[in-house]
Amino acid sequence: MTKIIDVTDIDIFYISFDEPNMEENYANLKNICPWAKRTHGVFGSDAAHKACAEASNTERFISVDGDNIVDPKFFNTVIDFSEADVDLERSVISWSGVNNINGLIYGNGGIKCW
Repeated sequence: MTKIIDVTDIDIFYISFDEPNMEENYANLKNICPWAKRTHGVFGSDAAHKACAEASNTERFISVDGDNIVDPKFFNTVIDFSEADVDLERSVISWSGVNNINGLIYGNGGIKCW
């Protein structure tokens, strides 16, 4: 498994179920990431992520939760684990999300690289 990950080289999945702004957020993602795919209406977080894994054409994939707006600068991200002692086959890379109501940063939800 490669230890250098350019986020533009792997599948991006938008996961939605019943989020109030899901259509607007998905349109925003497609505007900045035209290759993004979508899983919608899959009940349960685990099942939704498994649906992404099944539909993915790349070794890893990125999930974006339906209530998130992605900063376009995210797509400039290249992660280099080549000198790190990390087992990427058993690791999830997680980016925190910023709550736009209270300004707090959370680790749950957000963007993940599986």
